[in-house]
Amino acid sequence: MKNSIKSLTTAIFLGTILCFIIASCKKKNTATQETSSNNSNGSLMLHFHTNADTNEVDTYDKVYTMTGGRKISVSLAQLYVSGIQLVRTDGSIFDVSGLNILKAMEIEQYLAGAVPSGNYKSIRFNVGLSPNTNTISPTSNDSIFNKPTMWFGNAAQPSGYVFVNFQGKIDTSANANGTVQQMQAFIYRIGTNTHLKDVMMPDQNFSIIPNQTQFLHIVVDYNKLFKGIKLNLLSNLNLYSLSDNAAALSNQIANNIPAMFSYEM
Repeated sequence: MKNSIKSLTTAIFLGTILCFIIASCKKKNTATQETSSNNSNGSLMLHFHTNADTNEVDTYDKVYTMTGGRKISVSLAQLYVSGIQLVRTDGSIFDVSGLNILKAMEIEQYLAGAVPSGNYKSIRFNVGLSPNTNTISPTSNDSIFNKPTMWFGNAAQPSGYVFVNFQGKIDTSANANGTVQQMQAFIYRIGTNTHLKDVMMPDQNFSIIPNQTQFLHIVVDYNKLFKGIKLNLLSNLNLYSLSDNAAALSNQIANNIPAMFSYEM
């Protein structure tokens, strides 16, 4: 009889412990689900298209014909995007802090990261790097800044980074009817803190939905850099060094940078 009572007591005790464990597990799982359902962030993916006028550039050194008949080929097209801000429909700002993008022709999609859900009307950003970022020295495994094509010398410092690097060949004839063989090489390497440019995109409403990714398609038209430039002057086709970036030509070309960006239609 005593053994039976002892066995029953043990069974009740073990049953109580088991119930406690099950209850604890259920409570923990419920809390996890509630945390997940309360996540109000979505993601923003920036999709940049590299264009020369209305032509989307998908192959280096391919000859494209722009509006008016002028021919162009591109051998390099890349730039830095930083200081990204999203403008809500009520006018308030969300800063996408700490993100620097090296936009190259070969890569179109860049994850901006987690963004609070809600309704937005615009995006702002800088072309180039902030003065503080422009002084950093990259490590060997740095995929953003360890790019010799974006340096003015053999190292990133002390001269800082090239903000926009656009190279290729272009028809420089007055009537835009030159042959492919007559096309002239150009190289525009724009940098220095003076040429950090703000881009304020026009209003175009979009929404960030919790746990979903919103794509924002932006066209980068490098042909806009030639606006107001007399292409028949060979001296206007070369902007290479740090000292070149102190000349009047550099200011003229750099001032064309904000006009490069538009939403994909």
